[in-house]
Amino acid sequence: MTLSLTEWCPSGQQPTVYDMSEPERWDALLAEYAHERAAAPLQRVFDIARAHGVVCIVKEPRYIDADWRSQVARFYNGAFRRYPSVCHRLHFFTTHVDPNLGDLSGVQEAYRGYTVLRPLAVAPVGRTMIVPPPELADAVRCEGEETIDLYGWPLTVRAMPFISQDTQLLRCAHASAWMVLRHATMVHQQPTRLPAEIYDAALGGVVVGRQLPSDGLSSHQLLSALTSLGLSPTSKALPATPEAQAAAGGLGLFAVLCRYINSQLPPIVISNSHAWTIVAYERKPSPGNPAITLWRHDDASGPYLRVEDPWHEPSPAHSPWAAAHLPLLPKAYIDAERAEAVGRTWVSQFALSPSYEGSTLAETDSRPAFLEQSTLRTYLVQSSIFKRELRSRGMPDELAAPLRRAEMSRYLWVIEVVDRKARTEGNPDVLGEILLDATLTQFEPQTDPSAITAFHLDSVGWISGIDGADHTLLSLPSGVRYRTGCPPLASAAASEDA
Repeated sequence: MTLSLTEWCPSGQQPTVYDMSEPERWDALLAEYAHERAAAPLQRVFDIARAHGVVCIVKEPRYIDADWRSQVARFYNGAFRRYPSVCHRLHFFTTHVDPNLGDLSGVQEAYRGYTVLRPLAVAPVGRTMIVPPPELADAVRCEGEETIDLYGWPLTVRAMPFISQDTQLLRCAHASAWMVLRHATMVHQQPTRLPAEIYDAALGGVVVGRQLPSDGLSSHQLLSALTSLGLSPTSKALPATPEAQAAAGGLGLFAVLCRYINSQLPPIVISNSHAWTIVAYERKPSPGNPAITLWRHDDASGPYLRVEDPWHEPSPAHSPWAAAHLPLLPKAYIDAERAEAVGRTWVSQFALSPSYEGSTLAETDSRPAFLEQSTLRTYLVQSSIFKRELRSRGMPDELAAPLRRAEMSRYLWVIEVVDRKARTEGNPDVLGEILLDATLTQFEPQTDPSAITAFHLDSVGWISGIDGADHTLLSLPSGVRYRTGCPPLASAAASEDA
């Protein structure tokens, strides 16, 4: 039986500490908050918590949630039925917590995140930050870090934000936009956007149904909302069949989505009737790809869900994968696909030059197995972060020092030349890289030396002059390999070292 209006926020209610050691405790808590037919997102949150070994939940019974207050002000205050203006927030711990909550100074290592529960039994799951499930430990993930306050004790969680639609003001596309925008707040210093702002930003344009209560958004409305709220999204059609995927090359579904996950820019995928957010990929085979498995946040089903095969989805709502909306930042004029095409051109030119003979690239590509040869890894990164990480990546000073001194745009596209075999073995796998100014136009000539910021492969390296200045030739040792600078991968490696 779900909680009634009077049970939701009685006066003077104190925080509750639940012992979750018994499975029936989870079932009882689920029944308190969600109707049976609307329980999937909360059930998934609980499943992830249990996979982490959570044995204790702390409930804040009168939590003031800005997102819910935004929804109440924009929609629910106009309803005849009364809706509480406060939420409950559940915090997950893998150790038992003192019921008095007097000293939480030693529980950070046991903290696995939280979920805000709205007084909506048909859609209870509000803002949620829960650590990815254990099987995603080695995945490339979009995520941010948040420090919250629990009765005066700070606790930090690293995750991809999740929220479910409320079925009235927010639908699946609104919820996906909220996830992307909240992630951009954490990672890219974008302003915090509340549900009512997202709803209002999506009004107008090509309308597909009633706007309030919302019947959902058109693709144009979703792109317009993301643009109005500070991003610079682009959209790309996705291959409709496995055969089209095989012919797509660098524009294939997995290639496109993985570039933006590398860049901490979670893509929103749309079908004819639904939208969801791709939040991670693993280098493990799946029915849809011999080397990659995708994971998504689906507001109707929950966070961190494995995608088996994009072309054979069990739910009709997920078919077909029509397009990906890619939430580029305002100072990233060129997109990942064009950036990688430029990088591929420069690698091809190097392969035709005398420097190729005996190089690390030639050695790598001489291997008989294709999956042990070279490939490209493309990502967007702030130039300040790129420079800061050069030495820790193992890059030689002959290359790192001039790169630090070089003038660069705020954001760079980095196209790394990767040794697949070294990557599989967990060794430094970068043979070289091409750096692009992210504010280039899409139509810069691919072979123009002034169109790239820097180039390095084996002993060949140079840095382009800005505004007509001479470029700098670098004298580099041969055979150099260093670690990736891809933010999610670098972060995971740092966690393993720690």
